[in-house]
Order: sequence, then structure tokens, then C-alpha cells
Amino acid sequence: MNKPISPNNNATKPIVRYMMMSFYFVFIGFCAMGIWIKWDAIRYSGDDYSSHIYEEGFDAVSVTVPIPSGNTKLSFLQRLSRKVSAKPKPALVIQPERNITARQTWQKYAANTVAVPDNNAKVILVIDDLGIVKDVSKQMIDMDVPLTLSFLPYASDISAQVNDAYARGHDILVHIPMEPKGRADPGPHALLSSTSSQVQMDSINYNLSQFSNYIGINNHMGSLFTEDAEAVDRLLNVVKDKGLLVLDSKTTSNSLLEDMAYAKNIPVTNRDVFLDNIREVGAIMTQLNELERVAKREGTALAIGHPYPQTVAALKRWIPTLAGKGITIVPISQIIKDKYADTLLAAK
Repeated sequence: MNKPISPNNNATKPIVRYMMMSFYFVFIGFCAMGIWIKWDAIRYSGDDYSSHIYEEGFDAVSVTVPIPSGNTKLSFLQRLSRKVSAKPKPALVIQPERNITARQTWQKYAANTVAVPDNNAKVILVIDDLGIVKDVSKQMIDMDVPLTLSFLPYASDISAQVNDAYARGHDILVHIPMEPKGRADPGPHALLSSTSSQVQMDSINYNLSQFSNYIGINNHMGSLFTEDAEAVDRLLNVVKDKGLLVLDSKTTSNSLLEDMAYAKNIPVTNRDVFLDNIREVGAIMTQLNELERVAKREGTALAIGHPYPQTVAALKRWIPTLAGKGITIVPISQIIKDKYADTLLAAK
């Protein structure tokens, strides 16, 4: 008589083990996804400055923008030709325009002019990436000097922060996220040179519609985007239509932002010194000393810093020393007015 065949436990064990391992990996995947979503939400709306990548890294960018000597200075068209010729896209033919229209938006919302004693040098302190870290942003807003404050348009509760800064007498910029060359994430609605013209326009309009009372724009990251002539041209057409000014943060030595803005007769200037690539008070004080040196030599110098506690501490130590050094802090609109004084007078 044949005995019934019992289940072969040894045969079923590999199947059970495989099912358990599959469940384990799926569970780990869901956990990882949850952690990433939570981190991403904190990154763009929270108050933990250590979780936010402020810039793309400046290891390949000069901390101080060199001032060319008279023997090496090129004309605008020569510089533009050199920069665009290395790109696969055709160079744009840009004809400089004649006048800056009187009473543009940047003039309407400009901070009050600061009285500068005779023979004093002028410095402009631009603080980028504001709005994400609200406690440090508030400390910058409450500084009792006319700063130039550049807010990220995707920060939460951004209008209230900007309105507070505007009421305190600071110049306001839109810190537009733009595509870098590296892996750093510029944030949502960033301008990407690889996207279509319509997508770029949608992102431009989004970034310029998140708050009001601003006088211009500067780039957040953007070492790749600001080298793309067609993409920069598209952005600057909107900037010009809105009557804004431009600050080129110079995150790449090959940036076209300043040159092309100049060609379109958009009020423009650029960055001289980065303050806080190294987040240490001593290192920031060294950069502030460099800012003084450039300002004394050139009459005016512009520095860019970020909302770090170390930057706040350094500025609070440095600002009270300026009166004795013959240096005055002015808003960016004031140097633009000085730079284009003759043109603005002719346009009235």
C-alpha cells in the first residue's frame, strides 16, 4: 500500500525566503522614499539652514572678481564674441540701445538714497538666498543699514518677509534659481537651458510673480544657464519689459548676464567679492577686509553674502567700524543711479 506524499519542506523554503527578502526590500524602499520626501519638504520650507544648499560651490570661481588692466580690456562685442563662439549655438546679434527710460520699476521701488561724506568709499552688501531660513533672514532684515536683500521666490511665506524688508528700507531683488554645471539643485522652477523656450518663460514668470516691491534680479547658481546666450536673452527681454535692473553674481567667469544686459541698456552691475564661501567668522572678516580694499581702490565695491549665523556675527562686528574707515554702505539702486546718472537725466 502506497503512503501519501507529504509536502517537501525543503523545497518550499527557498520560495518563502525569496518572498520575505522581496518584502524586506520593498519596505526599505518605501521608508527611504518617505525620508527623502520629508527632507525635500524641509529643504524648501523649513528653518534648518544646514539642510539647504545655498550655492553650487565656488572652487572654480574667483572669490574676488579681477579688474582687467587697460592693456587687456576688450570691447563688449569682442567679449561677447569670444564667449559665444565656443558654444554650439549661433551667436546672437545684439545692438546696444540708446537710453534707459526714466522712472522705471527699479527706480519706483528703490531704497532711499544714503548721504555719503566726501571722499568716502561706497560698499554694497547683497545678501542672497533669503526666505528659507526665517530666523537668520529676519536678522538680516533687521540690520540697521541699507542692505540689498535677494529672496528666493520658492520660500514659504515669502511676501510677508519681503514686505518687512521693504518697509525697513532695503533694496529687494528676486534671486532667480538657474541651472548650474554641477550636481547642486537650484530649487523648484529653476531656469534650465535644456528646456523649451515656453518652459523657460513659464519659470521666468513664476519667479517674478511670487512677491512685489523688488527692483531687479540676480542669479542663484546659474553657472550653466548664464553662459547660454539664447536663454539669457529670453530672460533679459522680460527683465527689460518690467523695467528692472540686473546684478550678475558671477558664478562663472564666462557669464553673459552682465554683458548682454549692458547691450540691451538694462541697468546692470556685478559682484566683486564673495564673503562667506568659508562659514567661519574669521574667514568672513578677511573677506570684508578684501571688500574694503577693493572699495578704497575703485571707489565702490559690491559683496555677496548668505544668511549664515557666522555672516550675521561678522557683519555686526564689522559695520560699526566703517565710519572711522571712510566707508559708507549704500543700497544697490544708489550705485545704479550714480552709474547711469547722465542717461537718466537725458531721459527725463
